[in-house]
Amino acid sequence: MKLRYLLGALAVALLPSVASAADGEDLDNPWFVQGSLGASYSVGGGAGFGEMLSPAGQLAFGKHFNPYIGARVTAGGWKGRYRIPHSITTGFYDYHFTVDGLWNIFKTFNHEYDQPVSLRLIAGVGFDRAYAKPSSSLLVRLGLSMDVRLCSAIDFNLEYQANGVSDRWNSKDDHSFDSFMNLLVGVTYKFGTGYRCKTCVPEPCQNIDAINNRTNALREVVEVEKIVRDTVEIVKEVPAPAPESMTRTVFYAINQVEVPAAQEPNVAAIADYLKKYPDSKATVVGYADKGTGTETINLRLAKERAQNVADMLANHFGISRSKLEVTSMHNEYTEQPFQQNDLNRVVIMTGYAK
Repeated sequence: MKLRYLLGALAVALLPSVASAADGEDLDNPWFVQGSLGASYSVGGGAGFGEMLSPAGQLAFGKHFNPYIGARVTAGGWKGRYRIPHSITTGFYDYHFTVDGLWNIFKTFNHEYDQPVSLRLIAGVGFDRAYAKPSSSLLVRLGLSMDVRLCSAIDFNLEYQANGVSDRWNSKDDHSFDSFMNLLVGVTYKFGTGYRCKTCVPEPCQNIDAINNRTNALREVVEVEKIVRDTVEIVKEVPAPAPESMTRTVFYAINQVEVPAAQEPNVAAIADYLKKYPDSKATVVGYADKGTGTETINLRLAKERAQNVADMLANHFGISRSKLEVTSMHNEYTEQPFQQNDLNRVVIMTGYAK
């Protein structure tokens, strides 16, 4: 009973940290909440496999302290099963609370590993309460969890647990530890990661566009000099100085290579610049973010994005391809124009006059 109160106090102590996580906790090691459902198998009892299966569920709250280790507090259970005399299998309600340690196996043995699938070892200890013939016992857990990253905020989980409890758990006194296995599927939500759907353009792009419009607005200065000579007024129009360069950006969602409709005005702005200044040219450089995908995939995405923007300038806006210099990044880990990972799914266009 003391263990149950200890676990409750630990959960209460952790709850105030949720607010700080949502206000900017290190997004690589976030707080998280998990929900899972599945099946539980009560080991032993002399009954068939199917007779010893029952539903199971789990709710967990925890924290990744660094890329390798983390911890969580869980509340789970549902039903257990056992065999009584005369070949009758019956069920009883069972609930347990644990504190689990989490070890990222893939990341530990490959520090550069940044793929969407992680394998974690689970080891924990807790308290179990069974309600056939009411009994409480210490619970020891060992398991594996496979996490598949769906986006920056949500993971899909497949988890296997082996749980050991006292001999009283299934109401049979056979002088050995009882055990049950859980197979659970569920999802994890990571706090403070700023969830956005895969097809949405990141919200910060709106701020980048505003900066582009303010800092790269076309500026044309016409100076008129009046010189009065012998009562004759001569108006002289001074040619405009060479125009300043213009930079525009096209941002993409994950795996997107076609120019999003919302970004087409930025491409049109570069086309207008090139038409207005006949001697001008433009560079079109494609990028992909290093936070998702492999280097091979990202280099291909960067190249296709740059080529699609150049095709739009030539085919839709009538810009000569001789005015365009089309390139893309050559190494995803050194060529990232922005600090924020999602902004690096981008094509940067720069118009300039000779």
